[in-house]
Amino acid sequence: MKFCFDCDDTLYDLQDPFRKCVAQFFPNYAGDLEEFYRIYREYGDEVFDLLQNDTITVDDSGIYRIYASSKALGLDMDLEQAADFQDTYRNNQHHIQMAPQYHKYFKNTTSELAILTNGFDDHQRMKLKALDVFAYFQDDHVYTSGQLGFAKPDPRAFQAIADHTNTNISDWYYVGDNYINDMQGAKGAGMHTIHFNRHHQMEGDAADYIVYTEDELIELLKKLEK
Repeated sequence: MKFCFDCDDTLYDLQDPFRKCVAQFFPNYAGDLEEFYRIYREYGDEVFDLLQNDTITVDDSGIYRIYASSKALGLDMDLEQAADFQDTYRNNQHHIQMAPQYHKYFKNTTSELAILTNGFDDHQRMKLKALDVFAYFQDDHVYTSGQLGFAKPDPRAFQAIADHTNTNISDWYYVGDNYINDMQGAKGAGMHTIHFNRHHQMEGDAADYIVYTEDELIELLKKLEK
């Protein structure tokens, strides 16, 4: 079997470093953290193309995301505090971890493994290194949109996996959390799709399978390998 994974919110819970920052910078925040995070991500999506073409830096994007989302929620934060939040958030990203289930599965599987993730190449590889994925994934099987020059859901991003590994795209299963970027993108490019909907967001017909936890995902991967 051939499995290609997204990184953020697939190989680890992207909300983890965010939760820690919110607890530190907004200790009295009593609102819906999921909603805060959703708005934060939306502002990030708003400037993703600027990040992709090097118009802004990763830190610029992070400062904008937290400053704009805090204002949208009526929270008190100035630009200096937003920069401090981003510094802390970046530091937290150096300490992210994959669930033990992933380590056990990746160590023992005989399936071909790859990663395709959106984001600035150096930044995404920093996170992948923190997750220790290179203990299980060959370096030439790990791709970022910053490296390729086009981002999911662009079908060329998914086709690049097949091209660079000299395989057929229809042999691959793509595992990701985002319905539009991951499921619709991969399905449109010709891959099979597994929606790891960790945070119970949008779902649809583009997903061949839907799972909600690491345990469910690993169980499905093993079933497909039989």
